[in-house]
Amino acid sequence: MCEKDILSAAENDVQQEDAAYGCIFCITGNEQIVADQIQLACPEVCAVTMRQLKYRTHKKVKTREEAIVFPGYVFFRAPSYAEPIHRFPRKNIIRVLTLDDGRWQLTGEDESFVRWLFQYNGLLGFSQAYKEKDRIRIVSGPLKDMEGKIKRVDKRGCSGQVILSFHDKVVPVWLGFEIIKHICA
Repeated sequence: MCEKDILSAAENDVQQEDAAYGCIFCITGNEQIVADQIQLACPEVCAVTMRQLKYRTHKKVKTREEAIVFPGYVFFRAPSYAEPIHRFPRKNIIRVLTLDDGRWQLTGEDESFVRWLFQYNGLLGFSQAYKEKDRIRIVSGPLKDMEGKIKRVDKRGCSGQVILSFHDKVVPVWLGFEIIKHICA
């Protein structure tokens, strides 16, 4: 890692410590457009959609594709002292989710969930796993973070079902994993 990368990582850590997280409810199907518009209008804000990588088999050909996990939602990170929602473009946005007192900053489990999502820049890729006799052991990735919330494992389909909850909405999601042969120390 070069000095510039180390400096950027350090700046990112400071940025995240002084960051607040929020959520926008938008017209379904326009999530990425809204995220891109927000980042153009407010360069200090990072906006992501929640997507996951999936395998899709069509005519015996297996391909990877991205799919939106929470349709109609865009998540954002902004400086905690800022009020960027007043500068957000209005097109395709239904409303900014707010607390009872009108604040846009998420708290509690909702904030923890969105912080976790930002660790993956909104894209939940495949976790790494290995077989241990008749069990699957998750080594890294989104499923590793959610180990305590894994409800079922489909060994044949290489996926685990987790229950995600945000803003009183509970969604079961199948996240994929790839079997690796060796564990790297």
